[in-house]
Order: sequence, then C-alpha cells, then structure tokens
Amino acid sequence: MKKRVIKFPGKILMPVLVFGVFVTACTTNDTNPATTTSGTDSGMMAHTDSMTSDNTHVTQLDTATSRIIANTDSMAKSAKDTSKSNTGKTGKKGKVSILPADTKANTSAMEMDKDGFYKNTEVLPAFPGGPKALERFFEDNIQYPETATENDAQGTVNLIFNVDENGKIYQPASMGNKIGYGIEEEAIRVFNKMPKWTPGKIKGKNVKTRFTLPIRFQLD
Repeated sequence: MKKRVIKFPGKILMPVLVFGVFVTACTTNDTNPATTTSGTDSGMMAHTDSMTSDNTHVTQLDTATSRIIANTDSMAKSAKDTSKSNTGKTGKKGKVSILPADTKANTSAMEMDKDGFYKNTEVLPAFPGGPKALERFFEDNIQYPETATENDAQGTVNLIFNVDENGKIYQPASMGNKIGYGIEEEAIRVFNKMPKWTPGKIKGKNVKTRFTLPIRFQLD
C-alpha cells in the first residue's frame, strides 16, 4: 500500500504559524511573574514616591514649627533677662538713689566764673518733674554692672555737668574717688539718655549753670 503525503498549500500554512507564535507569546506572558507584576510594581513605586513627598512636607512643617517655638522661647528668655538686668550672679540686686544737691554750693555767692557758669543760682536747674522723677528715671534705666555686684562695689558718684540757658545738659564727668567696676561709666551712660532740664535762674533770667548730681549706687 502506498503512503499518502498530505501537502498544505502555502496560503494555509502561514496563518497557522502566526497563530502558533501568538499563542506561545501569550503563554509566556502568563507564566512570567516579572511581566505580569511590572504594572503593579510601577503603581507601588509611584505610591511610595507620593508618600515620601508627603513625609518631606510634614518634616519641613515640623522644622518650621520648631523654629517658631525656639524663637518664641528666645524672646521670652531675653525679656526675662532684661527684667533681671540689675541682679548679678551673686543674687544681689543693685539700685540707685539720688542724694540731695550739695548744700555748700547753694550758700555760695551767685557769681559767674571765667567760663560764664554759675555754681549757685536763685532757682537751681531741675529735671522735668522734679527730684522724684529724676530718681525714677535712673531706676528705670540703670543696669548695675555685673562686675560691680560680683565685687560688692557700691558708693556715691558725684556727677558734675553743665546746664545752659536752654536747659541742654552736657560734658558730664565724675568727681572724687572712683568706685570702679564700670559704675562711673554706667552713671554717664544713663545721664546721656536724659532729656533737657529746666535751666537755672537768677533774677528771673536763665543762666548757664555747673551742676553736681550725687548718685548713690548700692546693693541689696
């Protein structure tokens, strides 16, 4: 018996081969884990990046909030330190008081010196508001030197200065024994913050006066 050989036309064989390749490719994709999970992995990576970005924003917000809190604490500490500026490390508090003017100057003759200044006048020069206002001004502005509190330095600074016909005060200087530890310098610093005074008068006329102001520095 003769064997039959079946021949397929070329037009039929080509579609069969293409179909076979397509089926093989689909089968490979279904069985390859890397291929089937690539879309899921991409989505997870995008979600992770989004979470990382959100965490970065939260971290930046926390940092900004921490800076605001730190600045607030610093301002509060600064205000607290300022309120205790007259208290040294020893725990002692420094204060000042204004002593009465030199009575000897008030009884001296009302004569003008070679520079045109009087040491004594009928109406003495005065701080606006009077002696109490002057003492309060020094109390509000004084910063007792820390080195002075550490060394228990205290005493009286005799501050001499000029008052012209318009009440302008100038050329302050300390007279007598120096206390040191920055006390004289502090007295002059506060002096330079003072407003104009009421000028001295003789027979109702404003005159230039050389005035001495005793300032007592003491520790409690």
